[in-house]
Amino acid sequence: MRIGVSLPNVGLDHGKETLLPVAQAAERLGFDSVWAAHHVVLPYERKSEYPYQRSGTEVAMSPGMQWLDPVVTLSMIAGVTDRVRLGTSVFVLPYRDPVTLAAELAALDVLSEGRLVFGVGVGWMREEFDAIGIPPAQRGARTDEHLQAMKILWSEDPASFEGRFTSFDNVVLATTPRTEGGPPIWIGGNTDPALRRALRFGSGWHGFEVFPEEVPQVRERLAALAGEVGRDPDELELSVARGLMPPGREDESFITDRRILGGSAEQIVDELGRYMDAGVEMVLIQVSLLAPLVPEALEWVAAEVLPKLPRN
Repeated sequence: MRIGVSLPNVGLDHGKETLLPVAQAAERLGFDSVWAAHHVVLPYERKSEYPYQRSGTEVAMSPGMQWLDPVVTLSMIAGVTDRVRLGTSVFVLPYRDPVTLAAELAALDVLSEGRLVFGVGVGWMREEFDAIGIPPAQRGARTDEHLQAMKILWSEDPASFEGRFTSFDNVVLATTPRTEGGPPIWIGGNTDPALRRALRFGSGWHGFEVFPEEVPQVRERLAALAGEVGRDPDELELSVARGLMPPGREDESFITDRRILGGSAEQIVDELGRYMDAGVEMVLIQVSLLAPLVPEALEWVAAEVLPKLPRN
C-alpha cells in the first residue's frame, strides 16, 4: 500500500510558502507522491450539480477560491524534490489543446526525471466549459480523442493523427518525454464511462471518495466492461482519494461532515488495509486542515500510520 498526498494548490490564501513545506515533508517522510487539482474558472451563479456531494468538498468551488494551475504547480515542486511521484488529481483534459499540452507534460516528465503521473477527468461544470468555449456535450468525445492524440505524439516519430477535433500529419513532438510512451495515464471518475475510459486508455483508475466496501463493486464493473474493450482489468493500478484527519484535530477541520480516514492510528491503518485487501494500491490522502498545518499532520501519519501499513 502506497500513500500519496494532496498538495494545497486550492485555497483562499496560498502560494509557495504553503506548497513547498507540504511537498518537502512528503518527500522527506517517505510518502509515495504529491498531487495537484485543476479548475480554470468558477462561476458566481452555478446550476451544474457537484458530482461528489457526499465528500463535503463543494466549498472548493466557491468564487474567490484560488486554484493554482497543476502543471505550473508541479513544475515548481519538481525542482525541490527528487523522489516523490508528481500527479494531477485530476486534470480536466477537454479544456486544453492536446498538442500543446502533450509538449508541456513531456517537458515536465523530462524535468522531473520521469516522475509524472497524468490523472485525467472529463469535467462536470457546464459554466466552466461555456467560459472556455467548449460544448460540454463534447467532453467525453474530446477526452477520448485527446488521449489518443497525446499517446501518439508521445510514442511515434513521425506522428500523424486525423480526428474530429485535432489533426496533425508527419510531425514530431518538440519535447520527447523521459518516460517511454509518455507519462502513465490514470483515469479519474466513478462512473461506467470513466471505468471504460480507464480500460481503453489508462494504466490506472483513480476514484474519488470511494470507500473500501465499494471497491469490489468497482472491480466487478471493470470486469464486466473489460470484454467490450478487450483489456484485462488486472492491468490497471487502482487508486482512490480520501480525506484524512489525525486524532484530536477534528475541531480544526473545515469539512466537518465528511467521512474521513480518522480515529486512532490503528483505525486508519485498518481502513487502509481494507483498501489493499480489495485491490487498491495507492490511497491519496487529502488532509482536512488548513495548509500551514498539513506538514505537521504528515509527520504524524509518517510516524504512526506508514510503518504499520501492509506491504503489497
